[in-house]
Amino acid sequence: MSSPESVLRPLAVPLQLAAQEVGELVALSERLQTLLAQLMRESEPSVARMVEAQAADLLSQRLAGVQSYLTALSEAAPIAAQINVAPAVMSLMLAEQAHRLGDRLQPTAVVEDDGELHLFED
Repeated sequence: MSSPESVLRPLAVPLQLAAQEVGELVALSERLQTLLAQLMRESEPSVARMVEAQAADLLSQRLAGVQSYLTALSEAAPIAAQINVAPAVMSLMLAEQAHRLGDRLQPTAVVEDDGELHLFED
């Protein structure tokens, strides 16, 4: 299997995309918590099942923490820092997720920094 084409992105971009993805997982986890609460009210769950059901709340909290962490990293990422996202995107199993996180994997122009300040160039 050949290696994927190099697709450079500013480091902040995949971090922010990952934060958005985790945010969607937080929302999904909260929906599942609501469903789980409804199911628990309709039955007579044991104490052990109620304790296990609380894991859904912990999942939401931890995912929200990861989202905040990734957002903070994306905001702190050096502007000039770039990363090849192609290998990471190619490792994803869900096509929709790869599409979202890969930002369509179209290569962007790499700007070489010669250390000089250039204003309003053609």
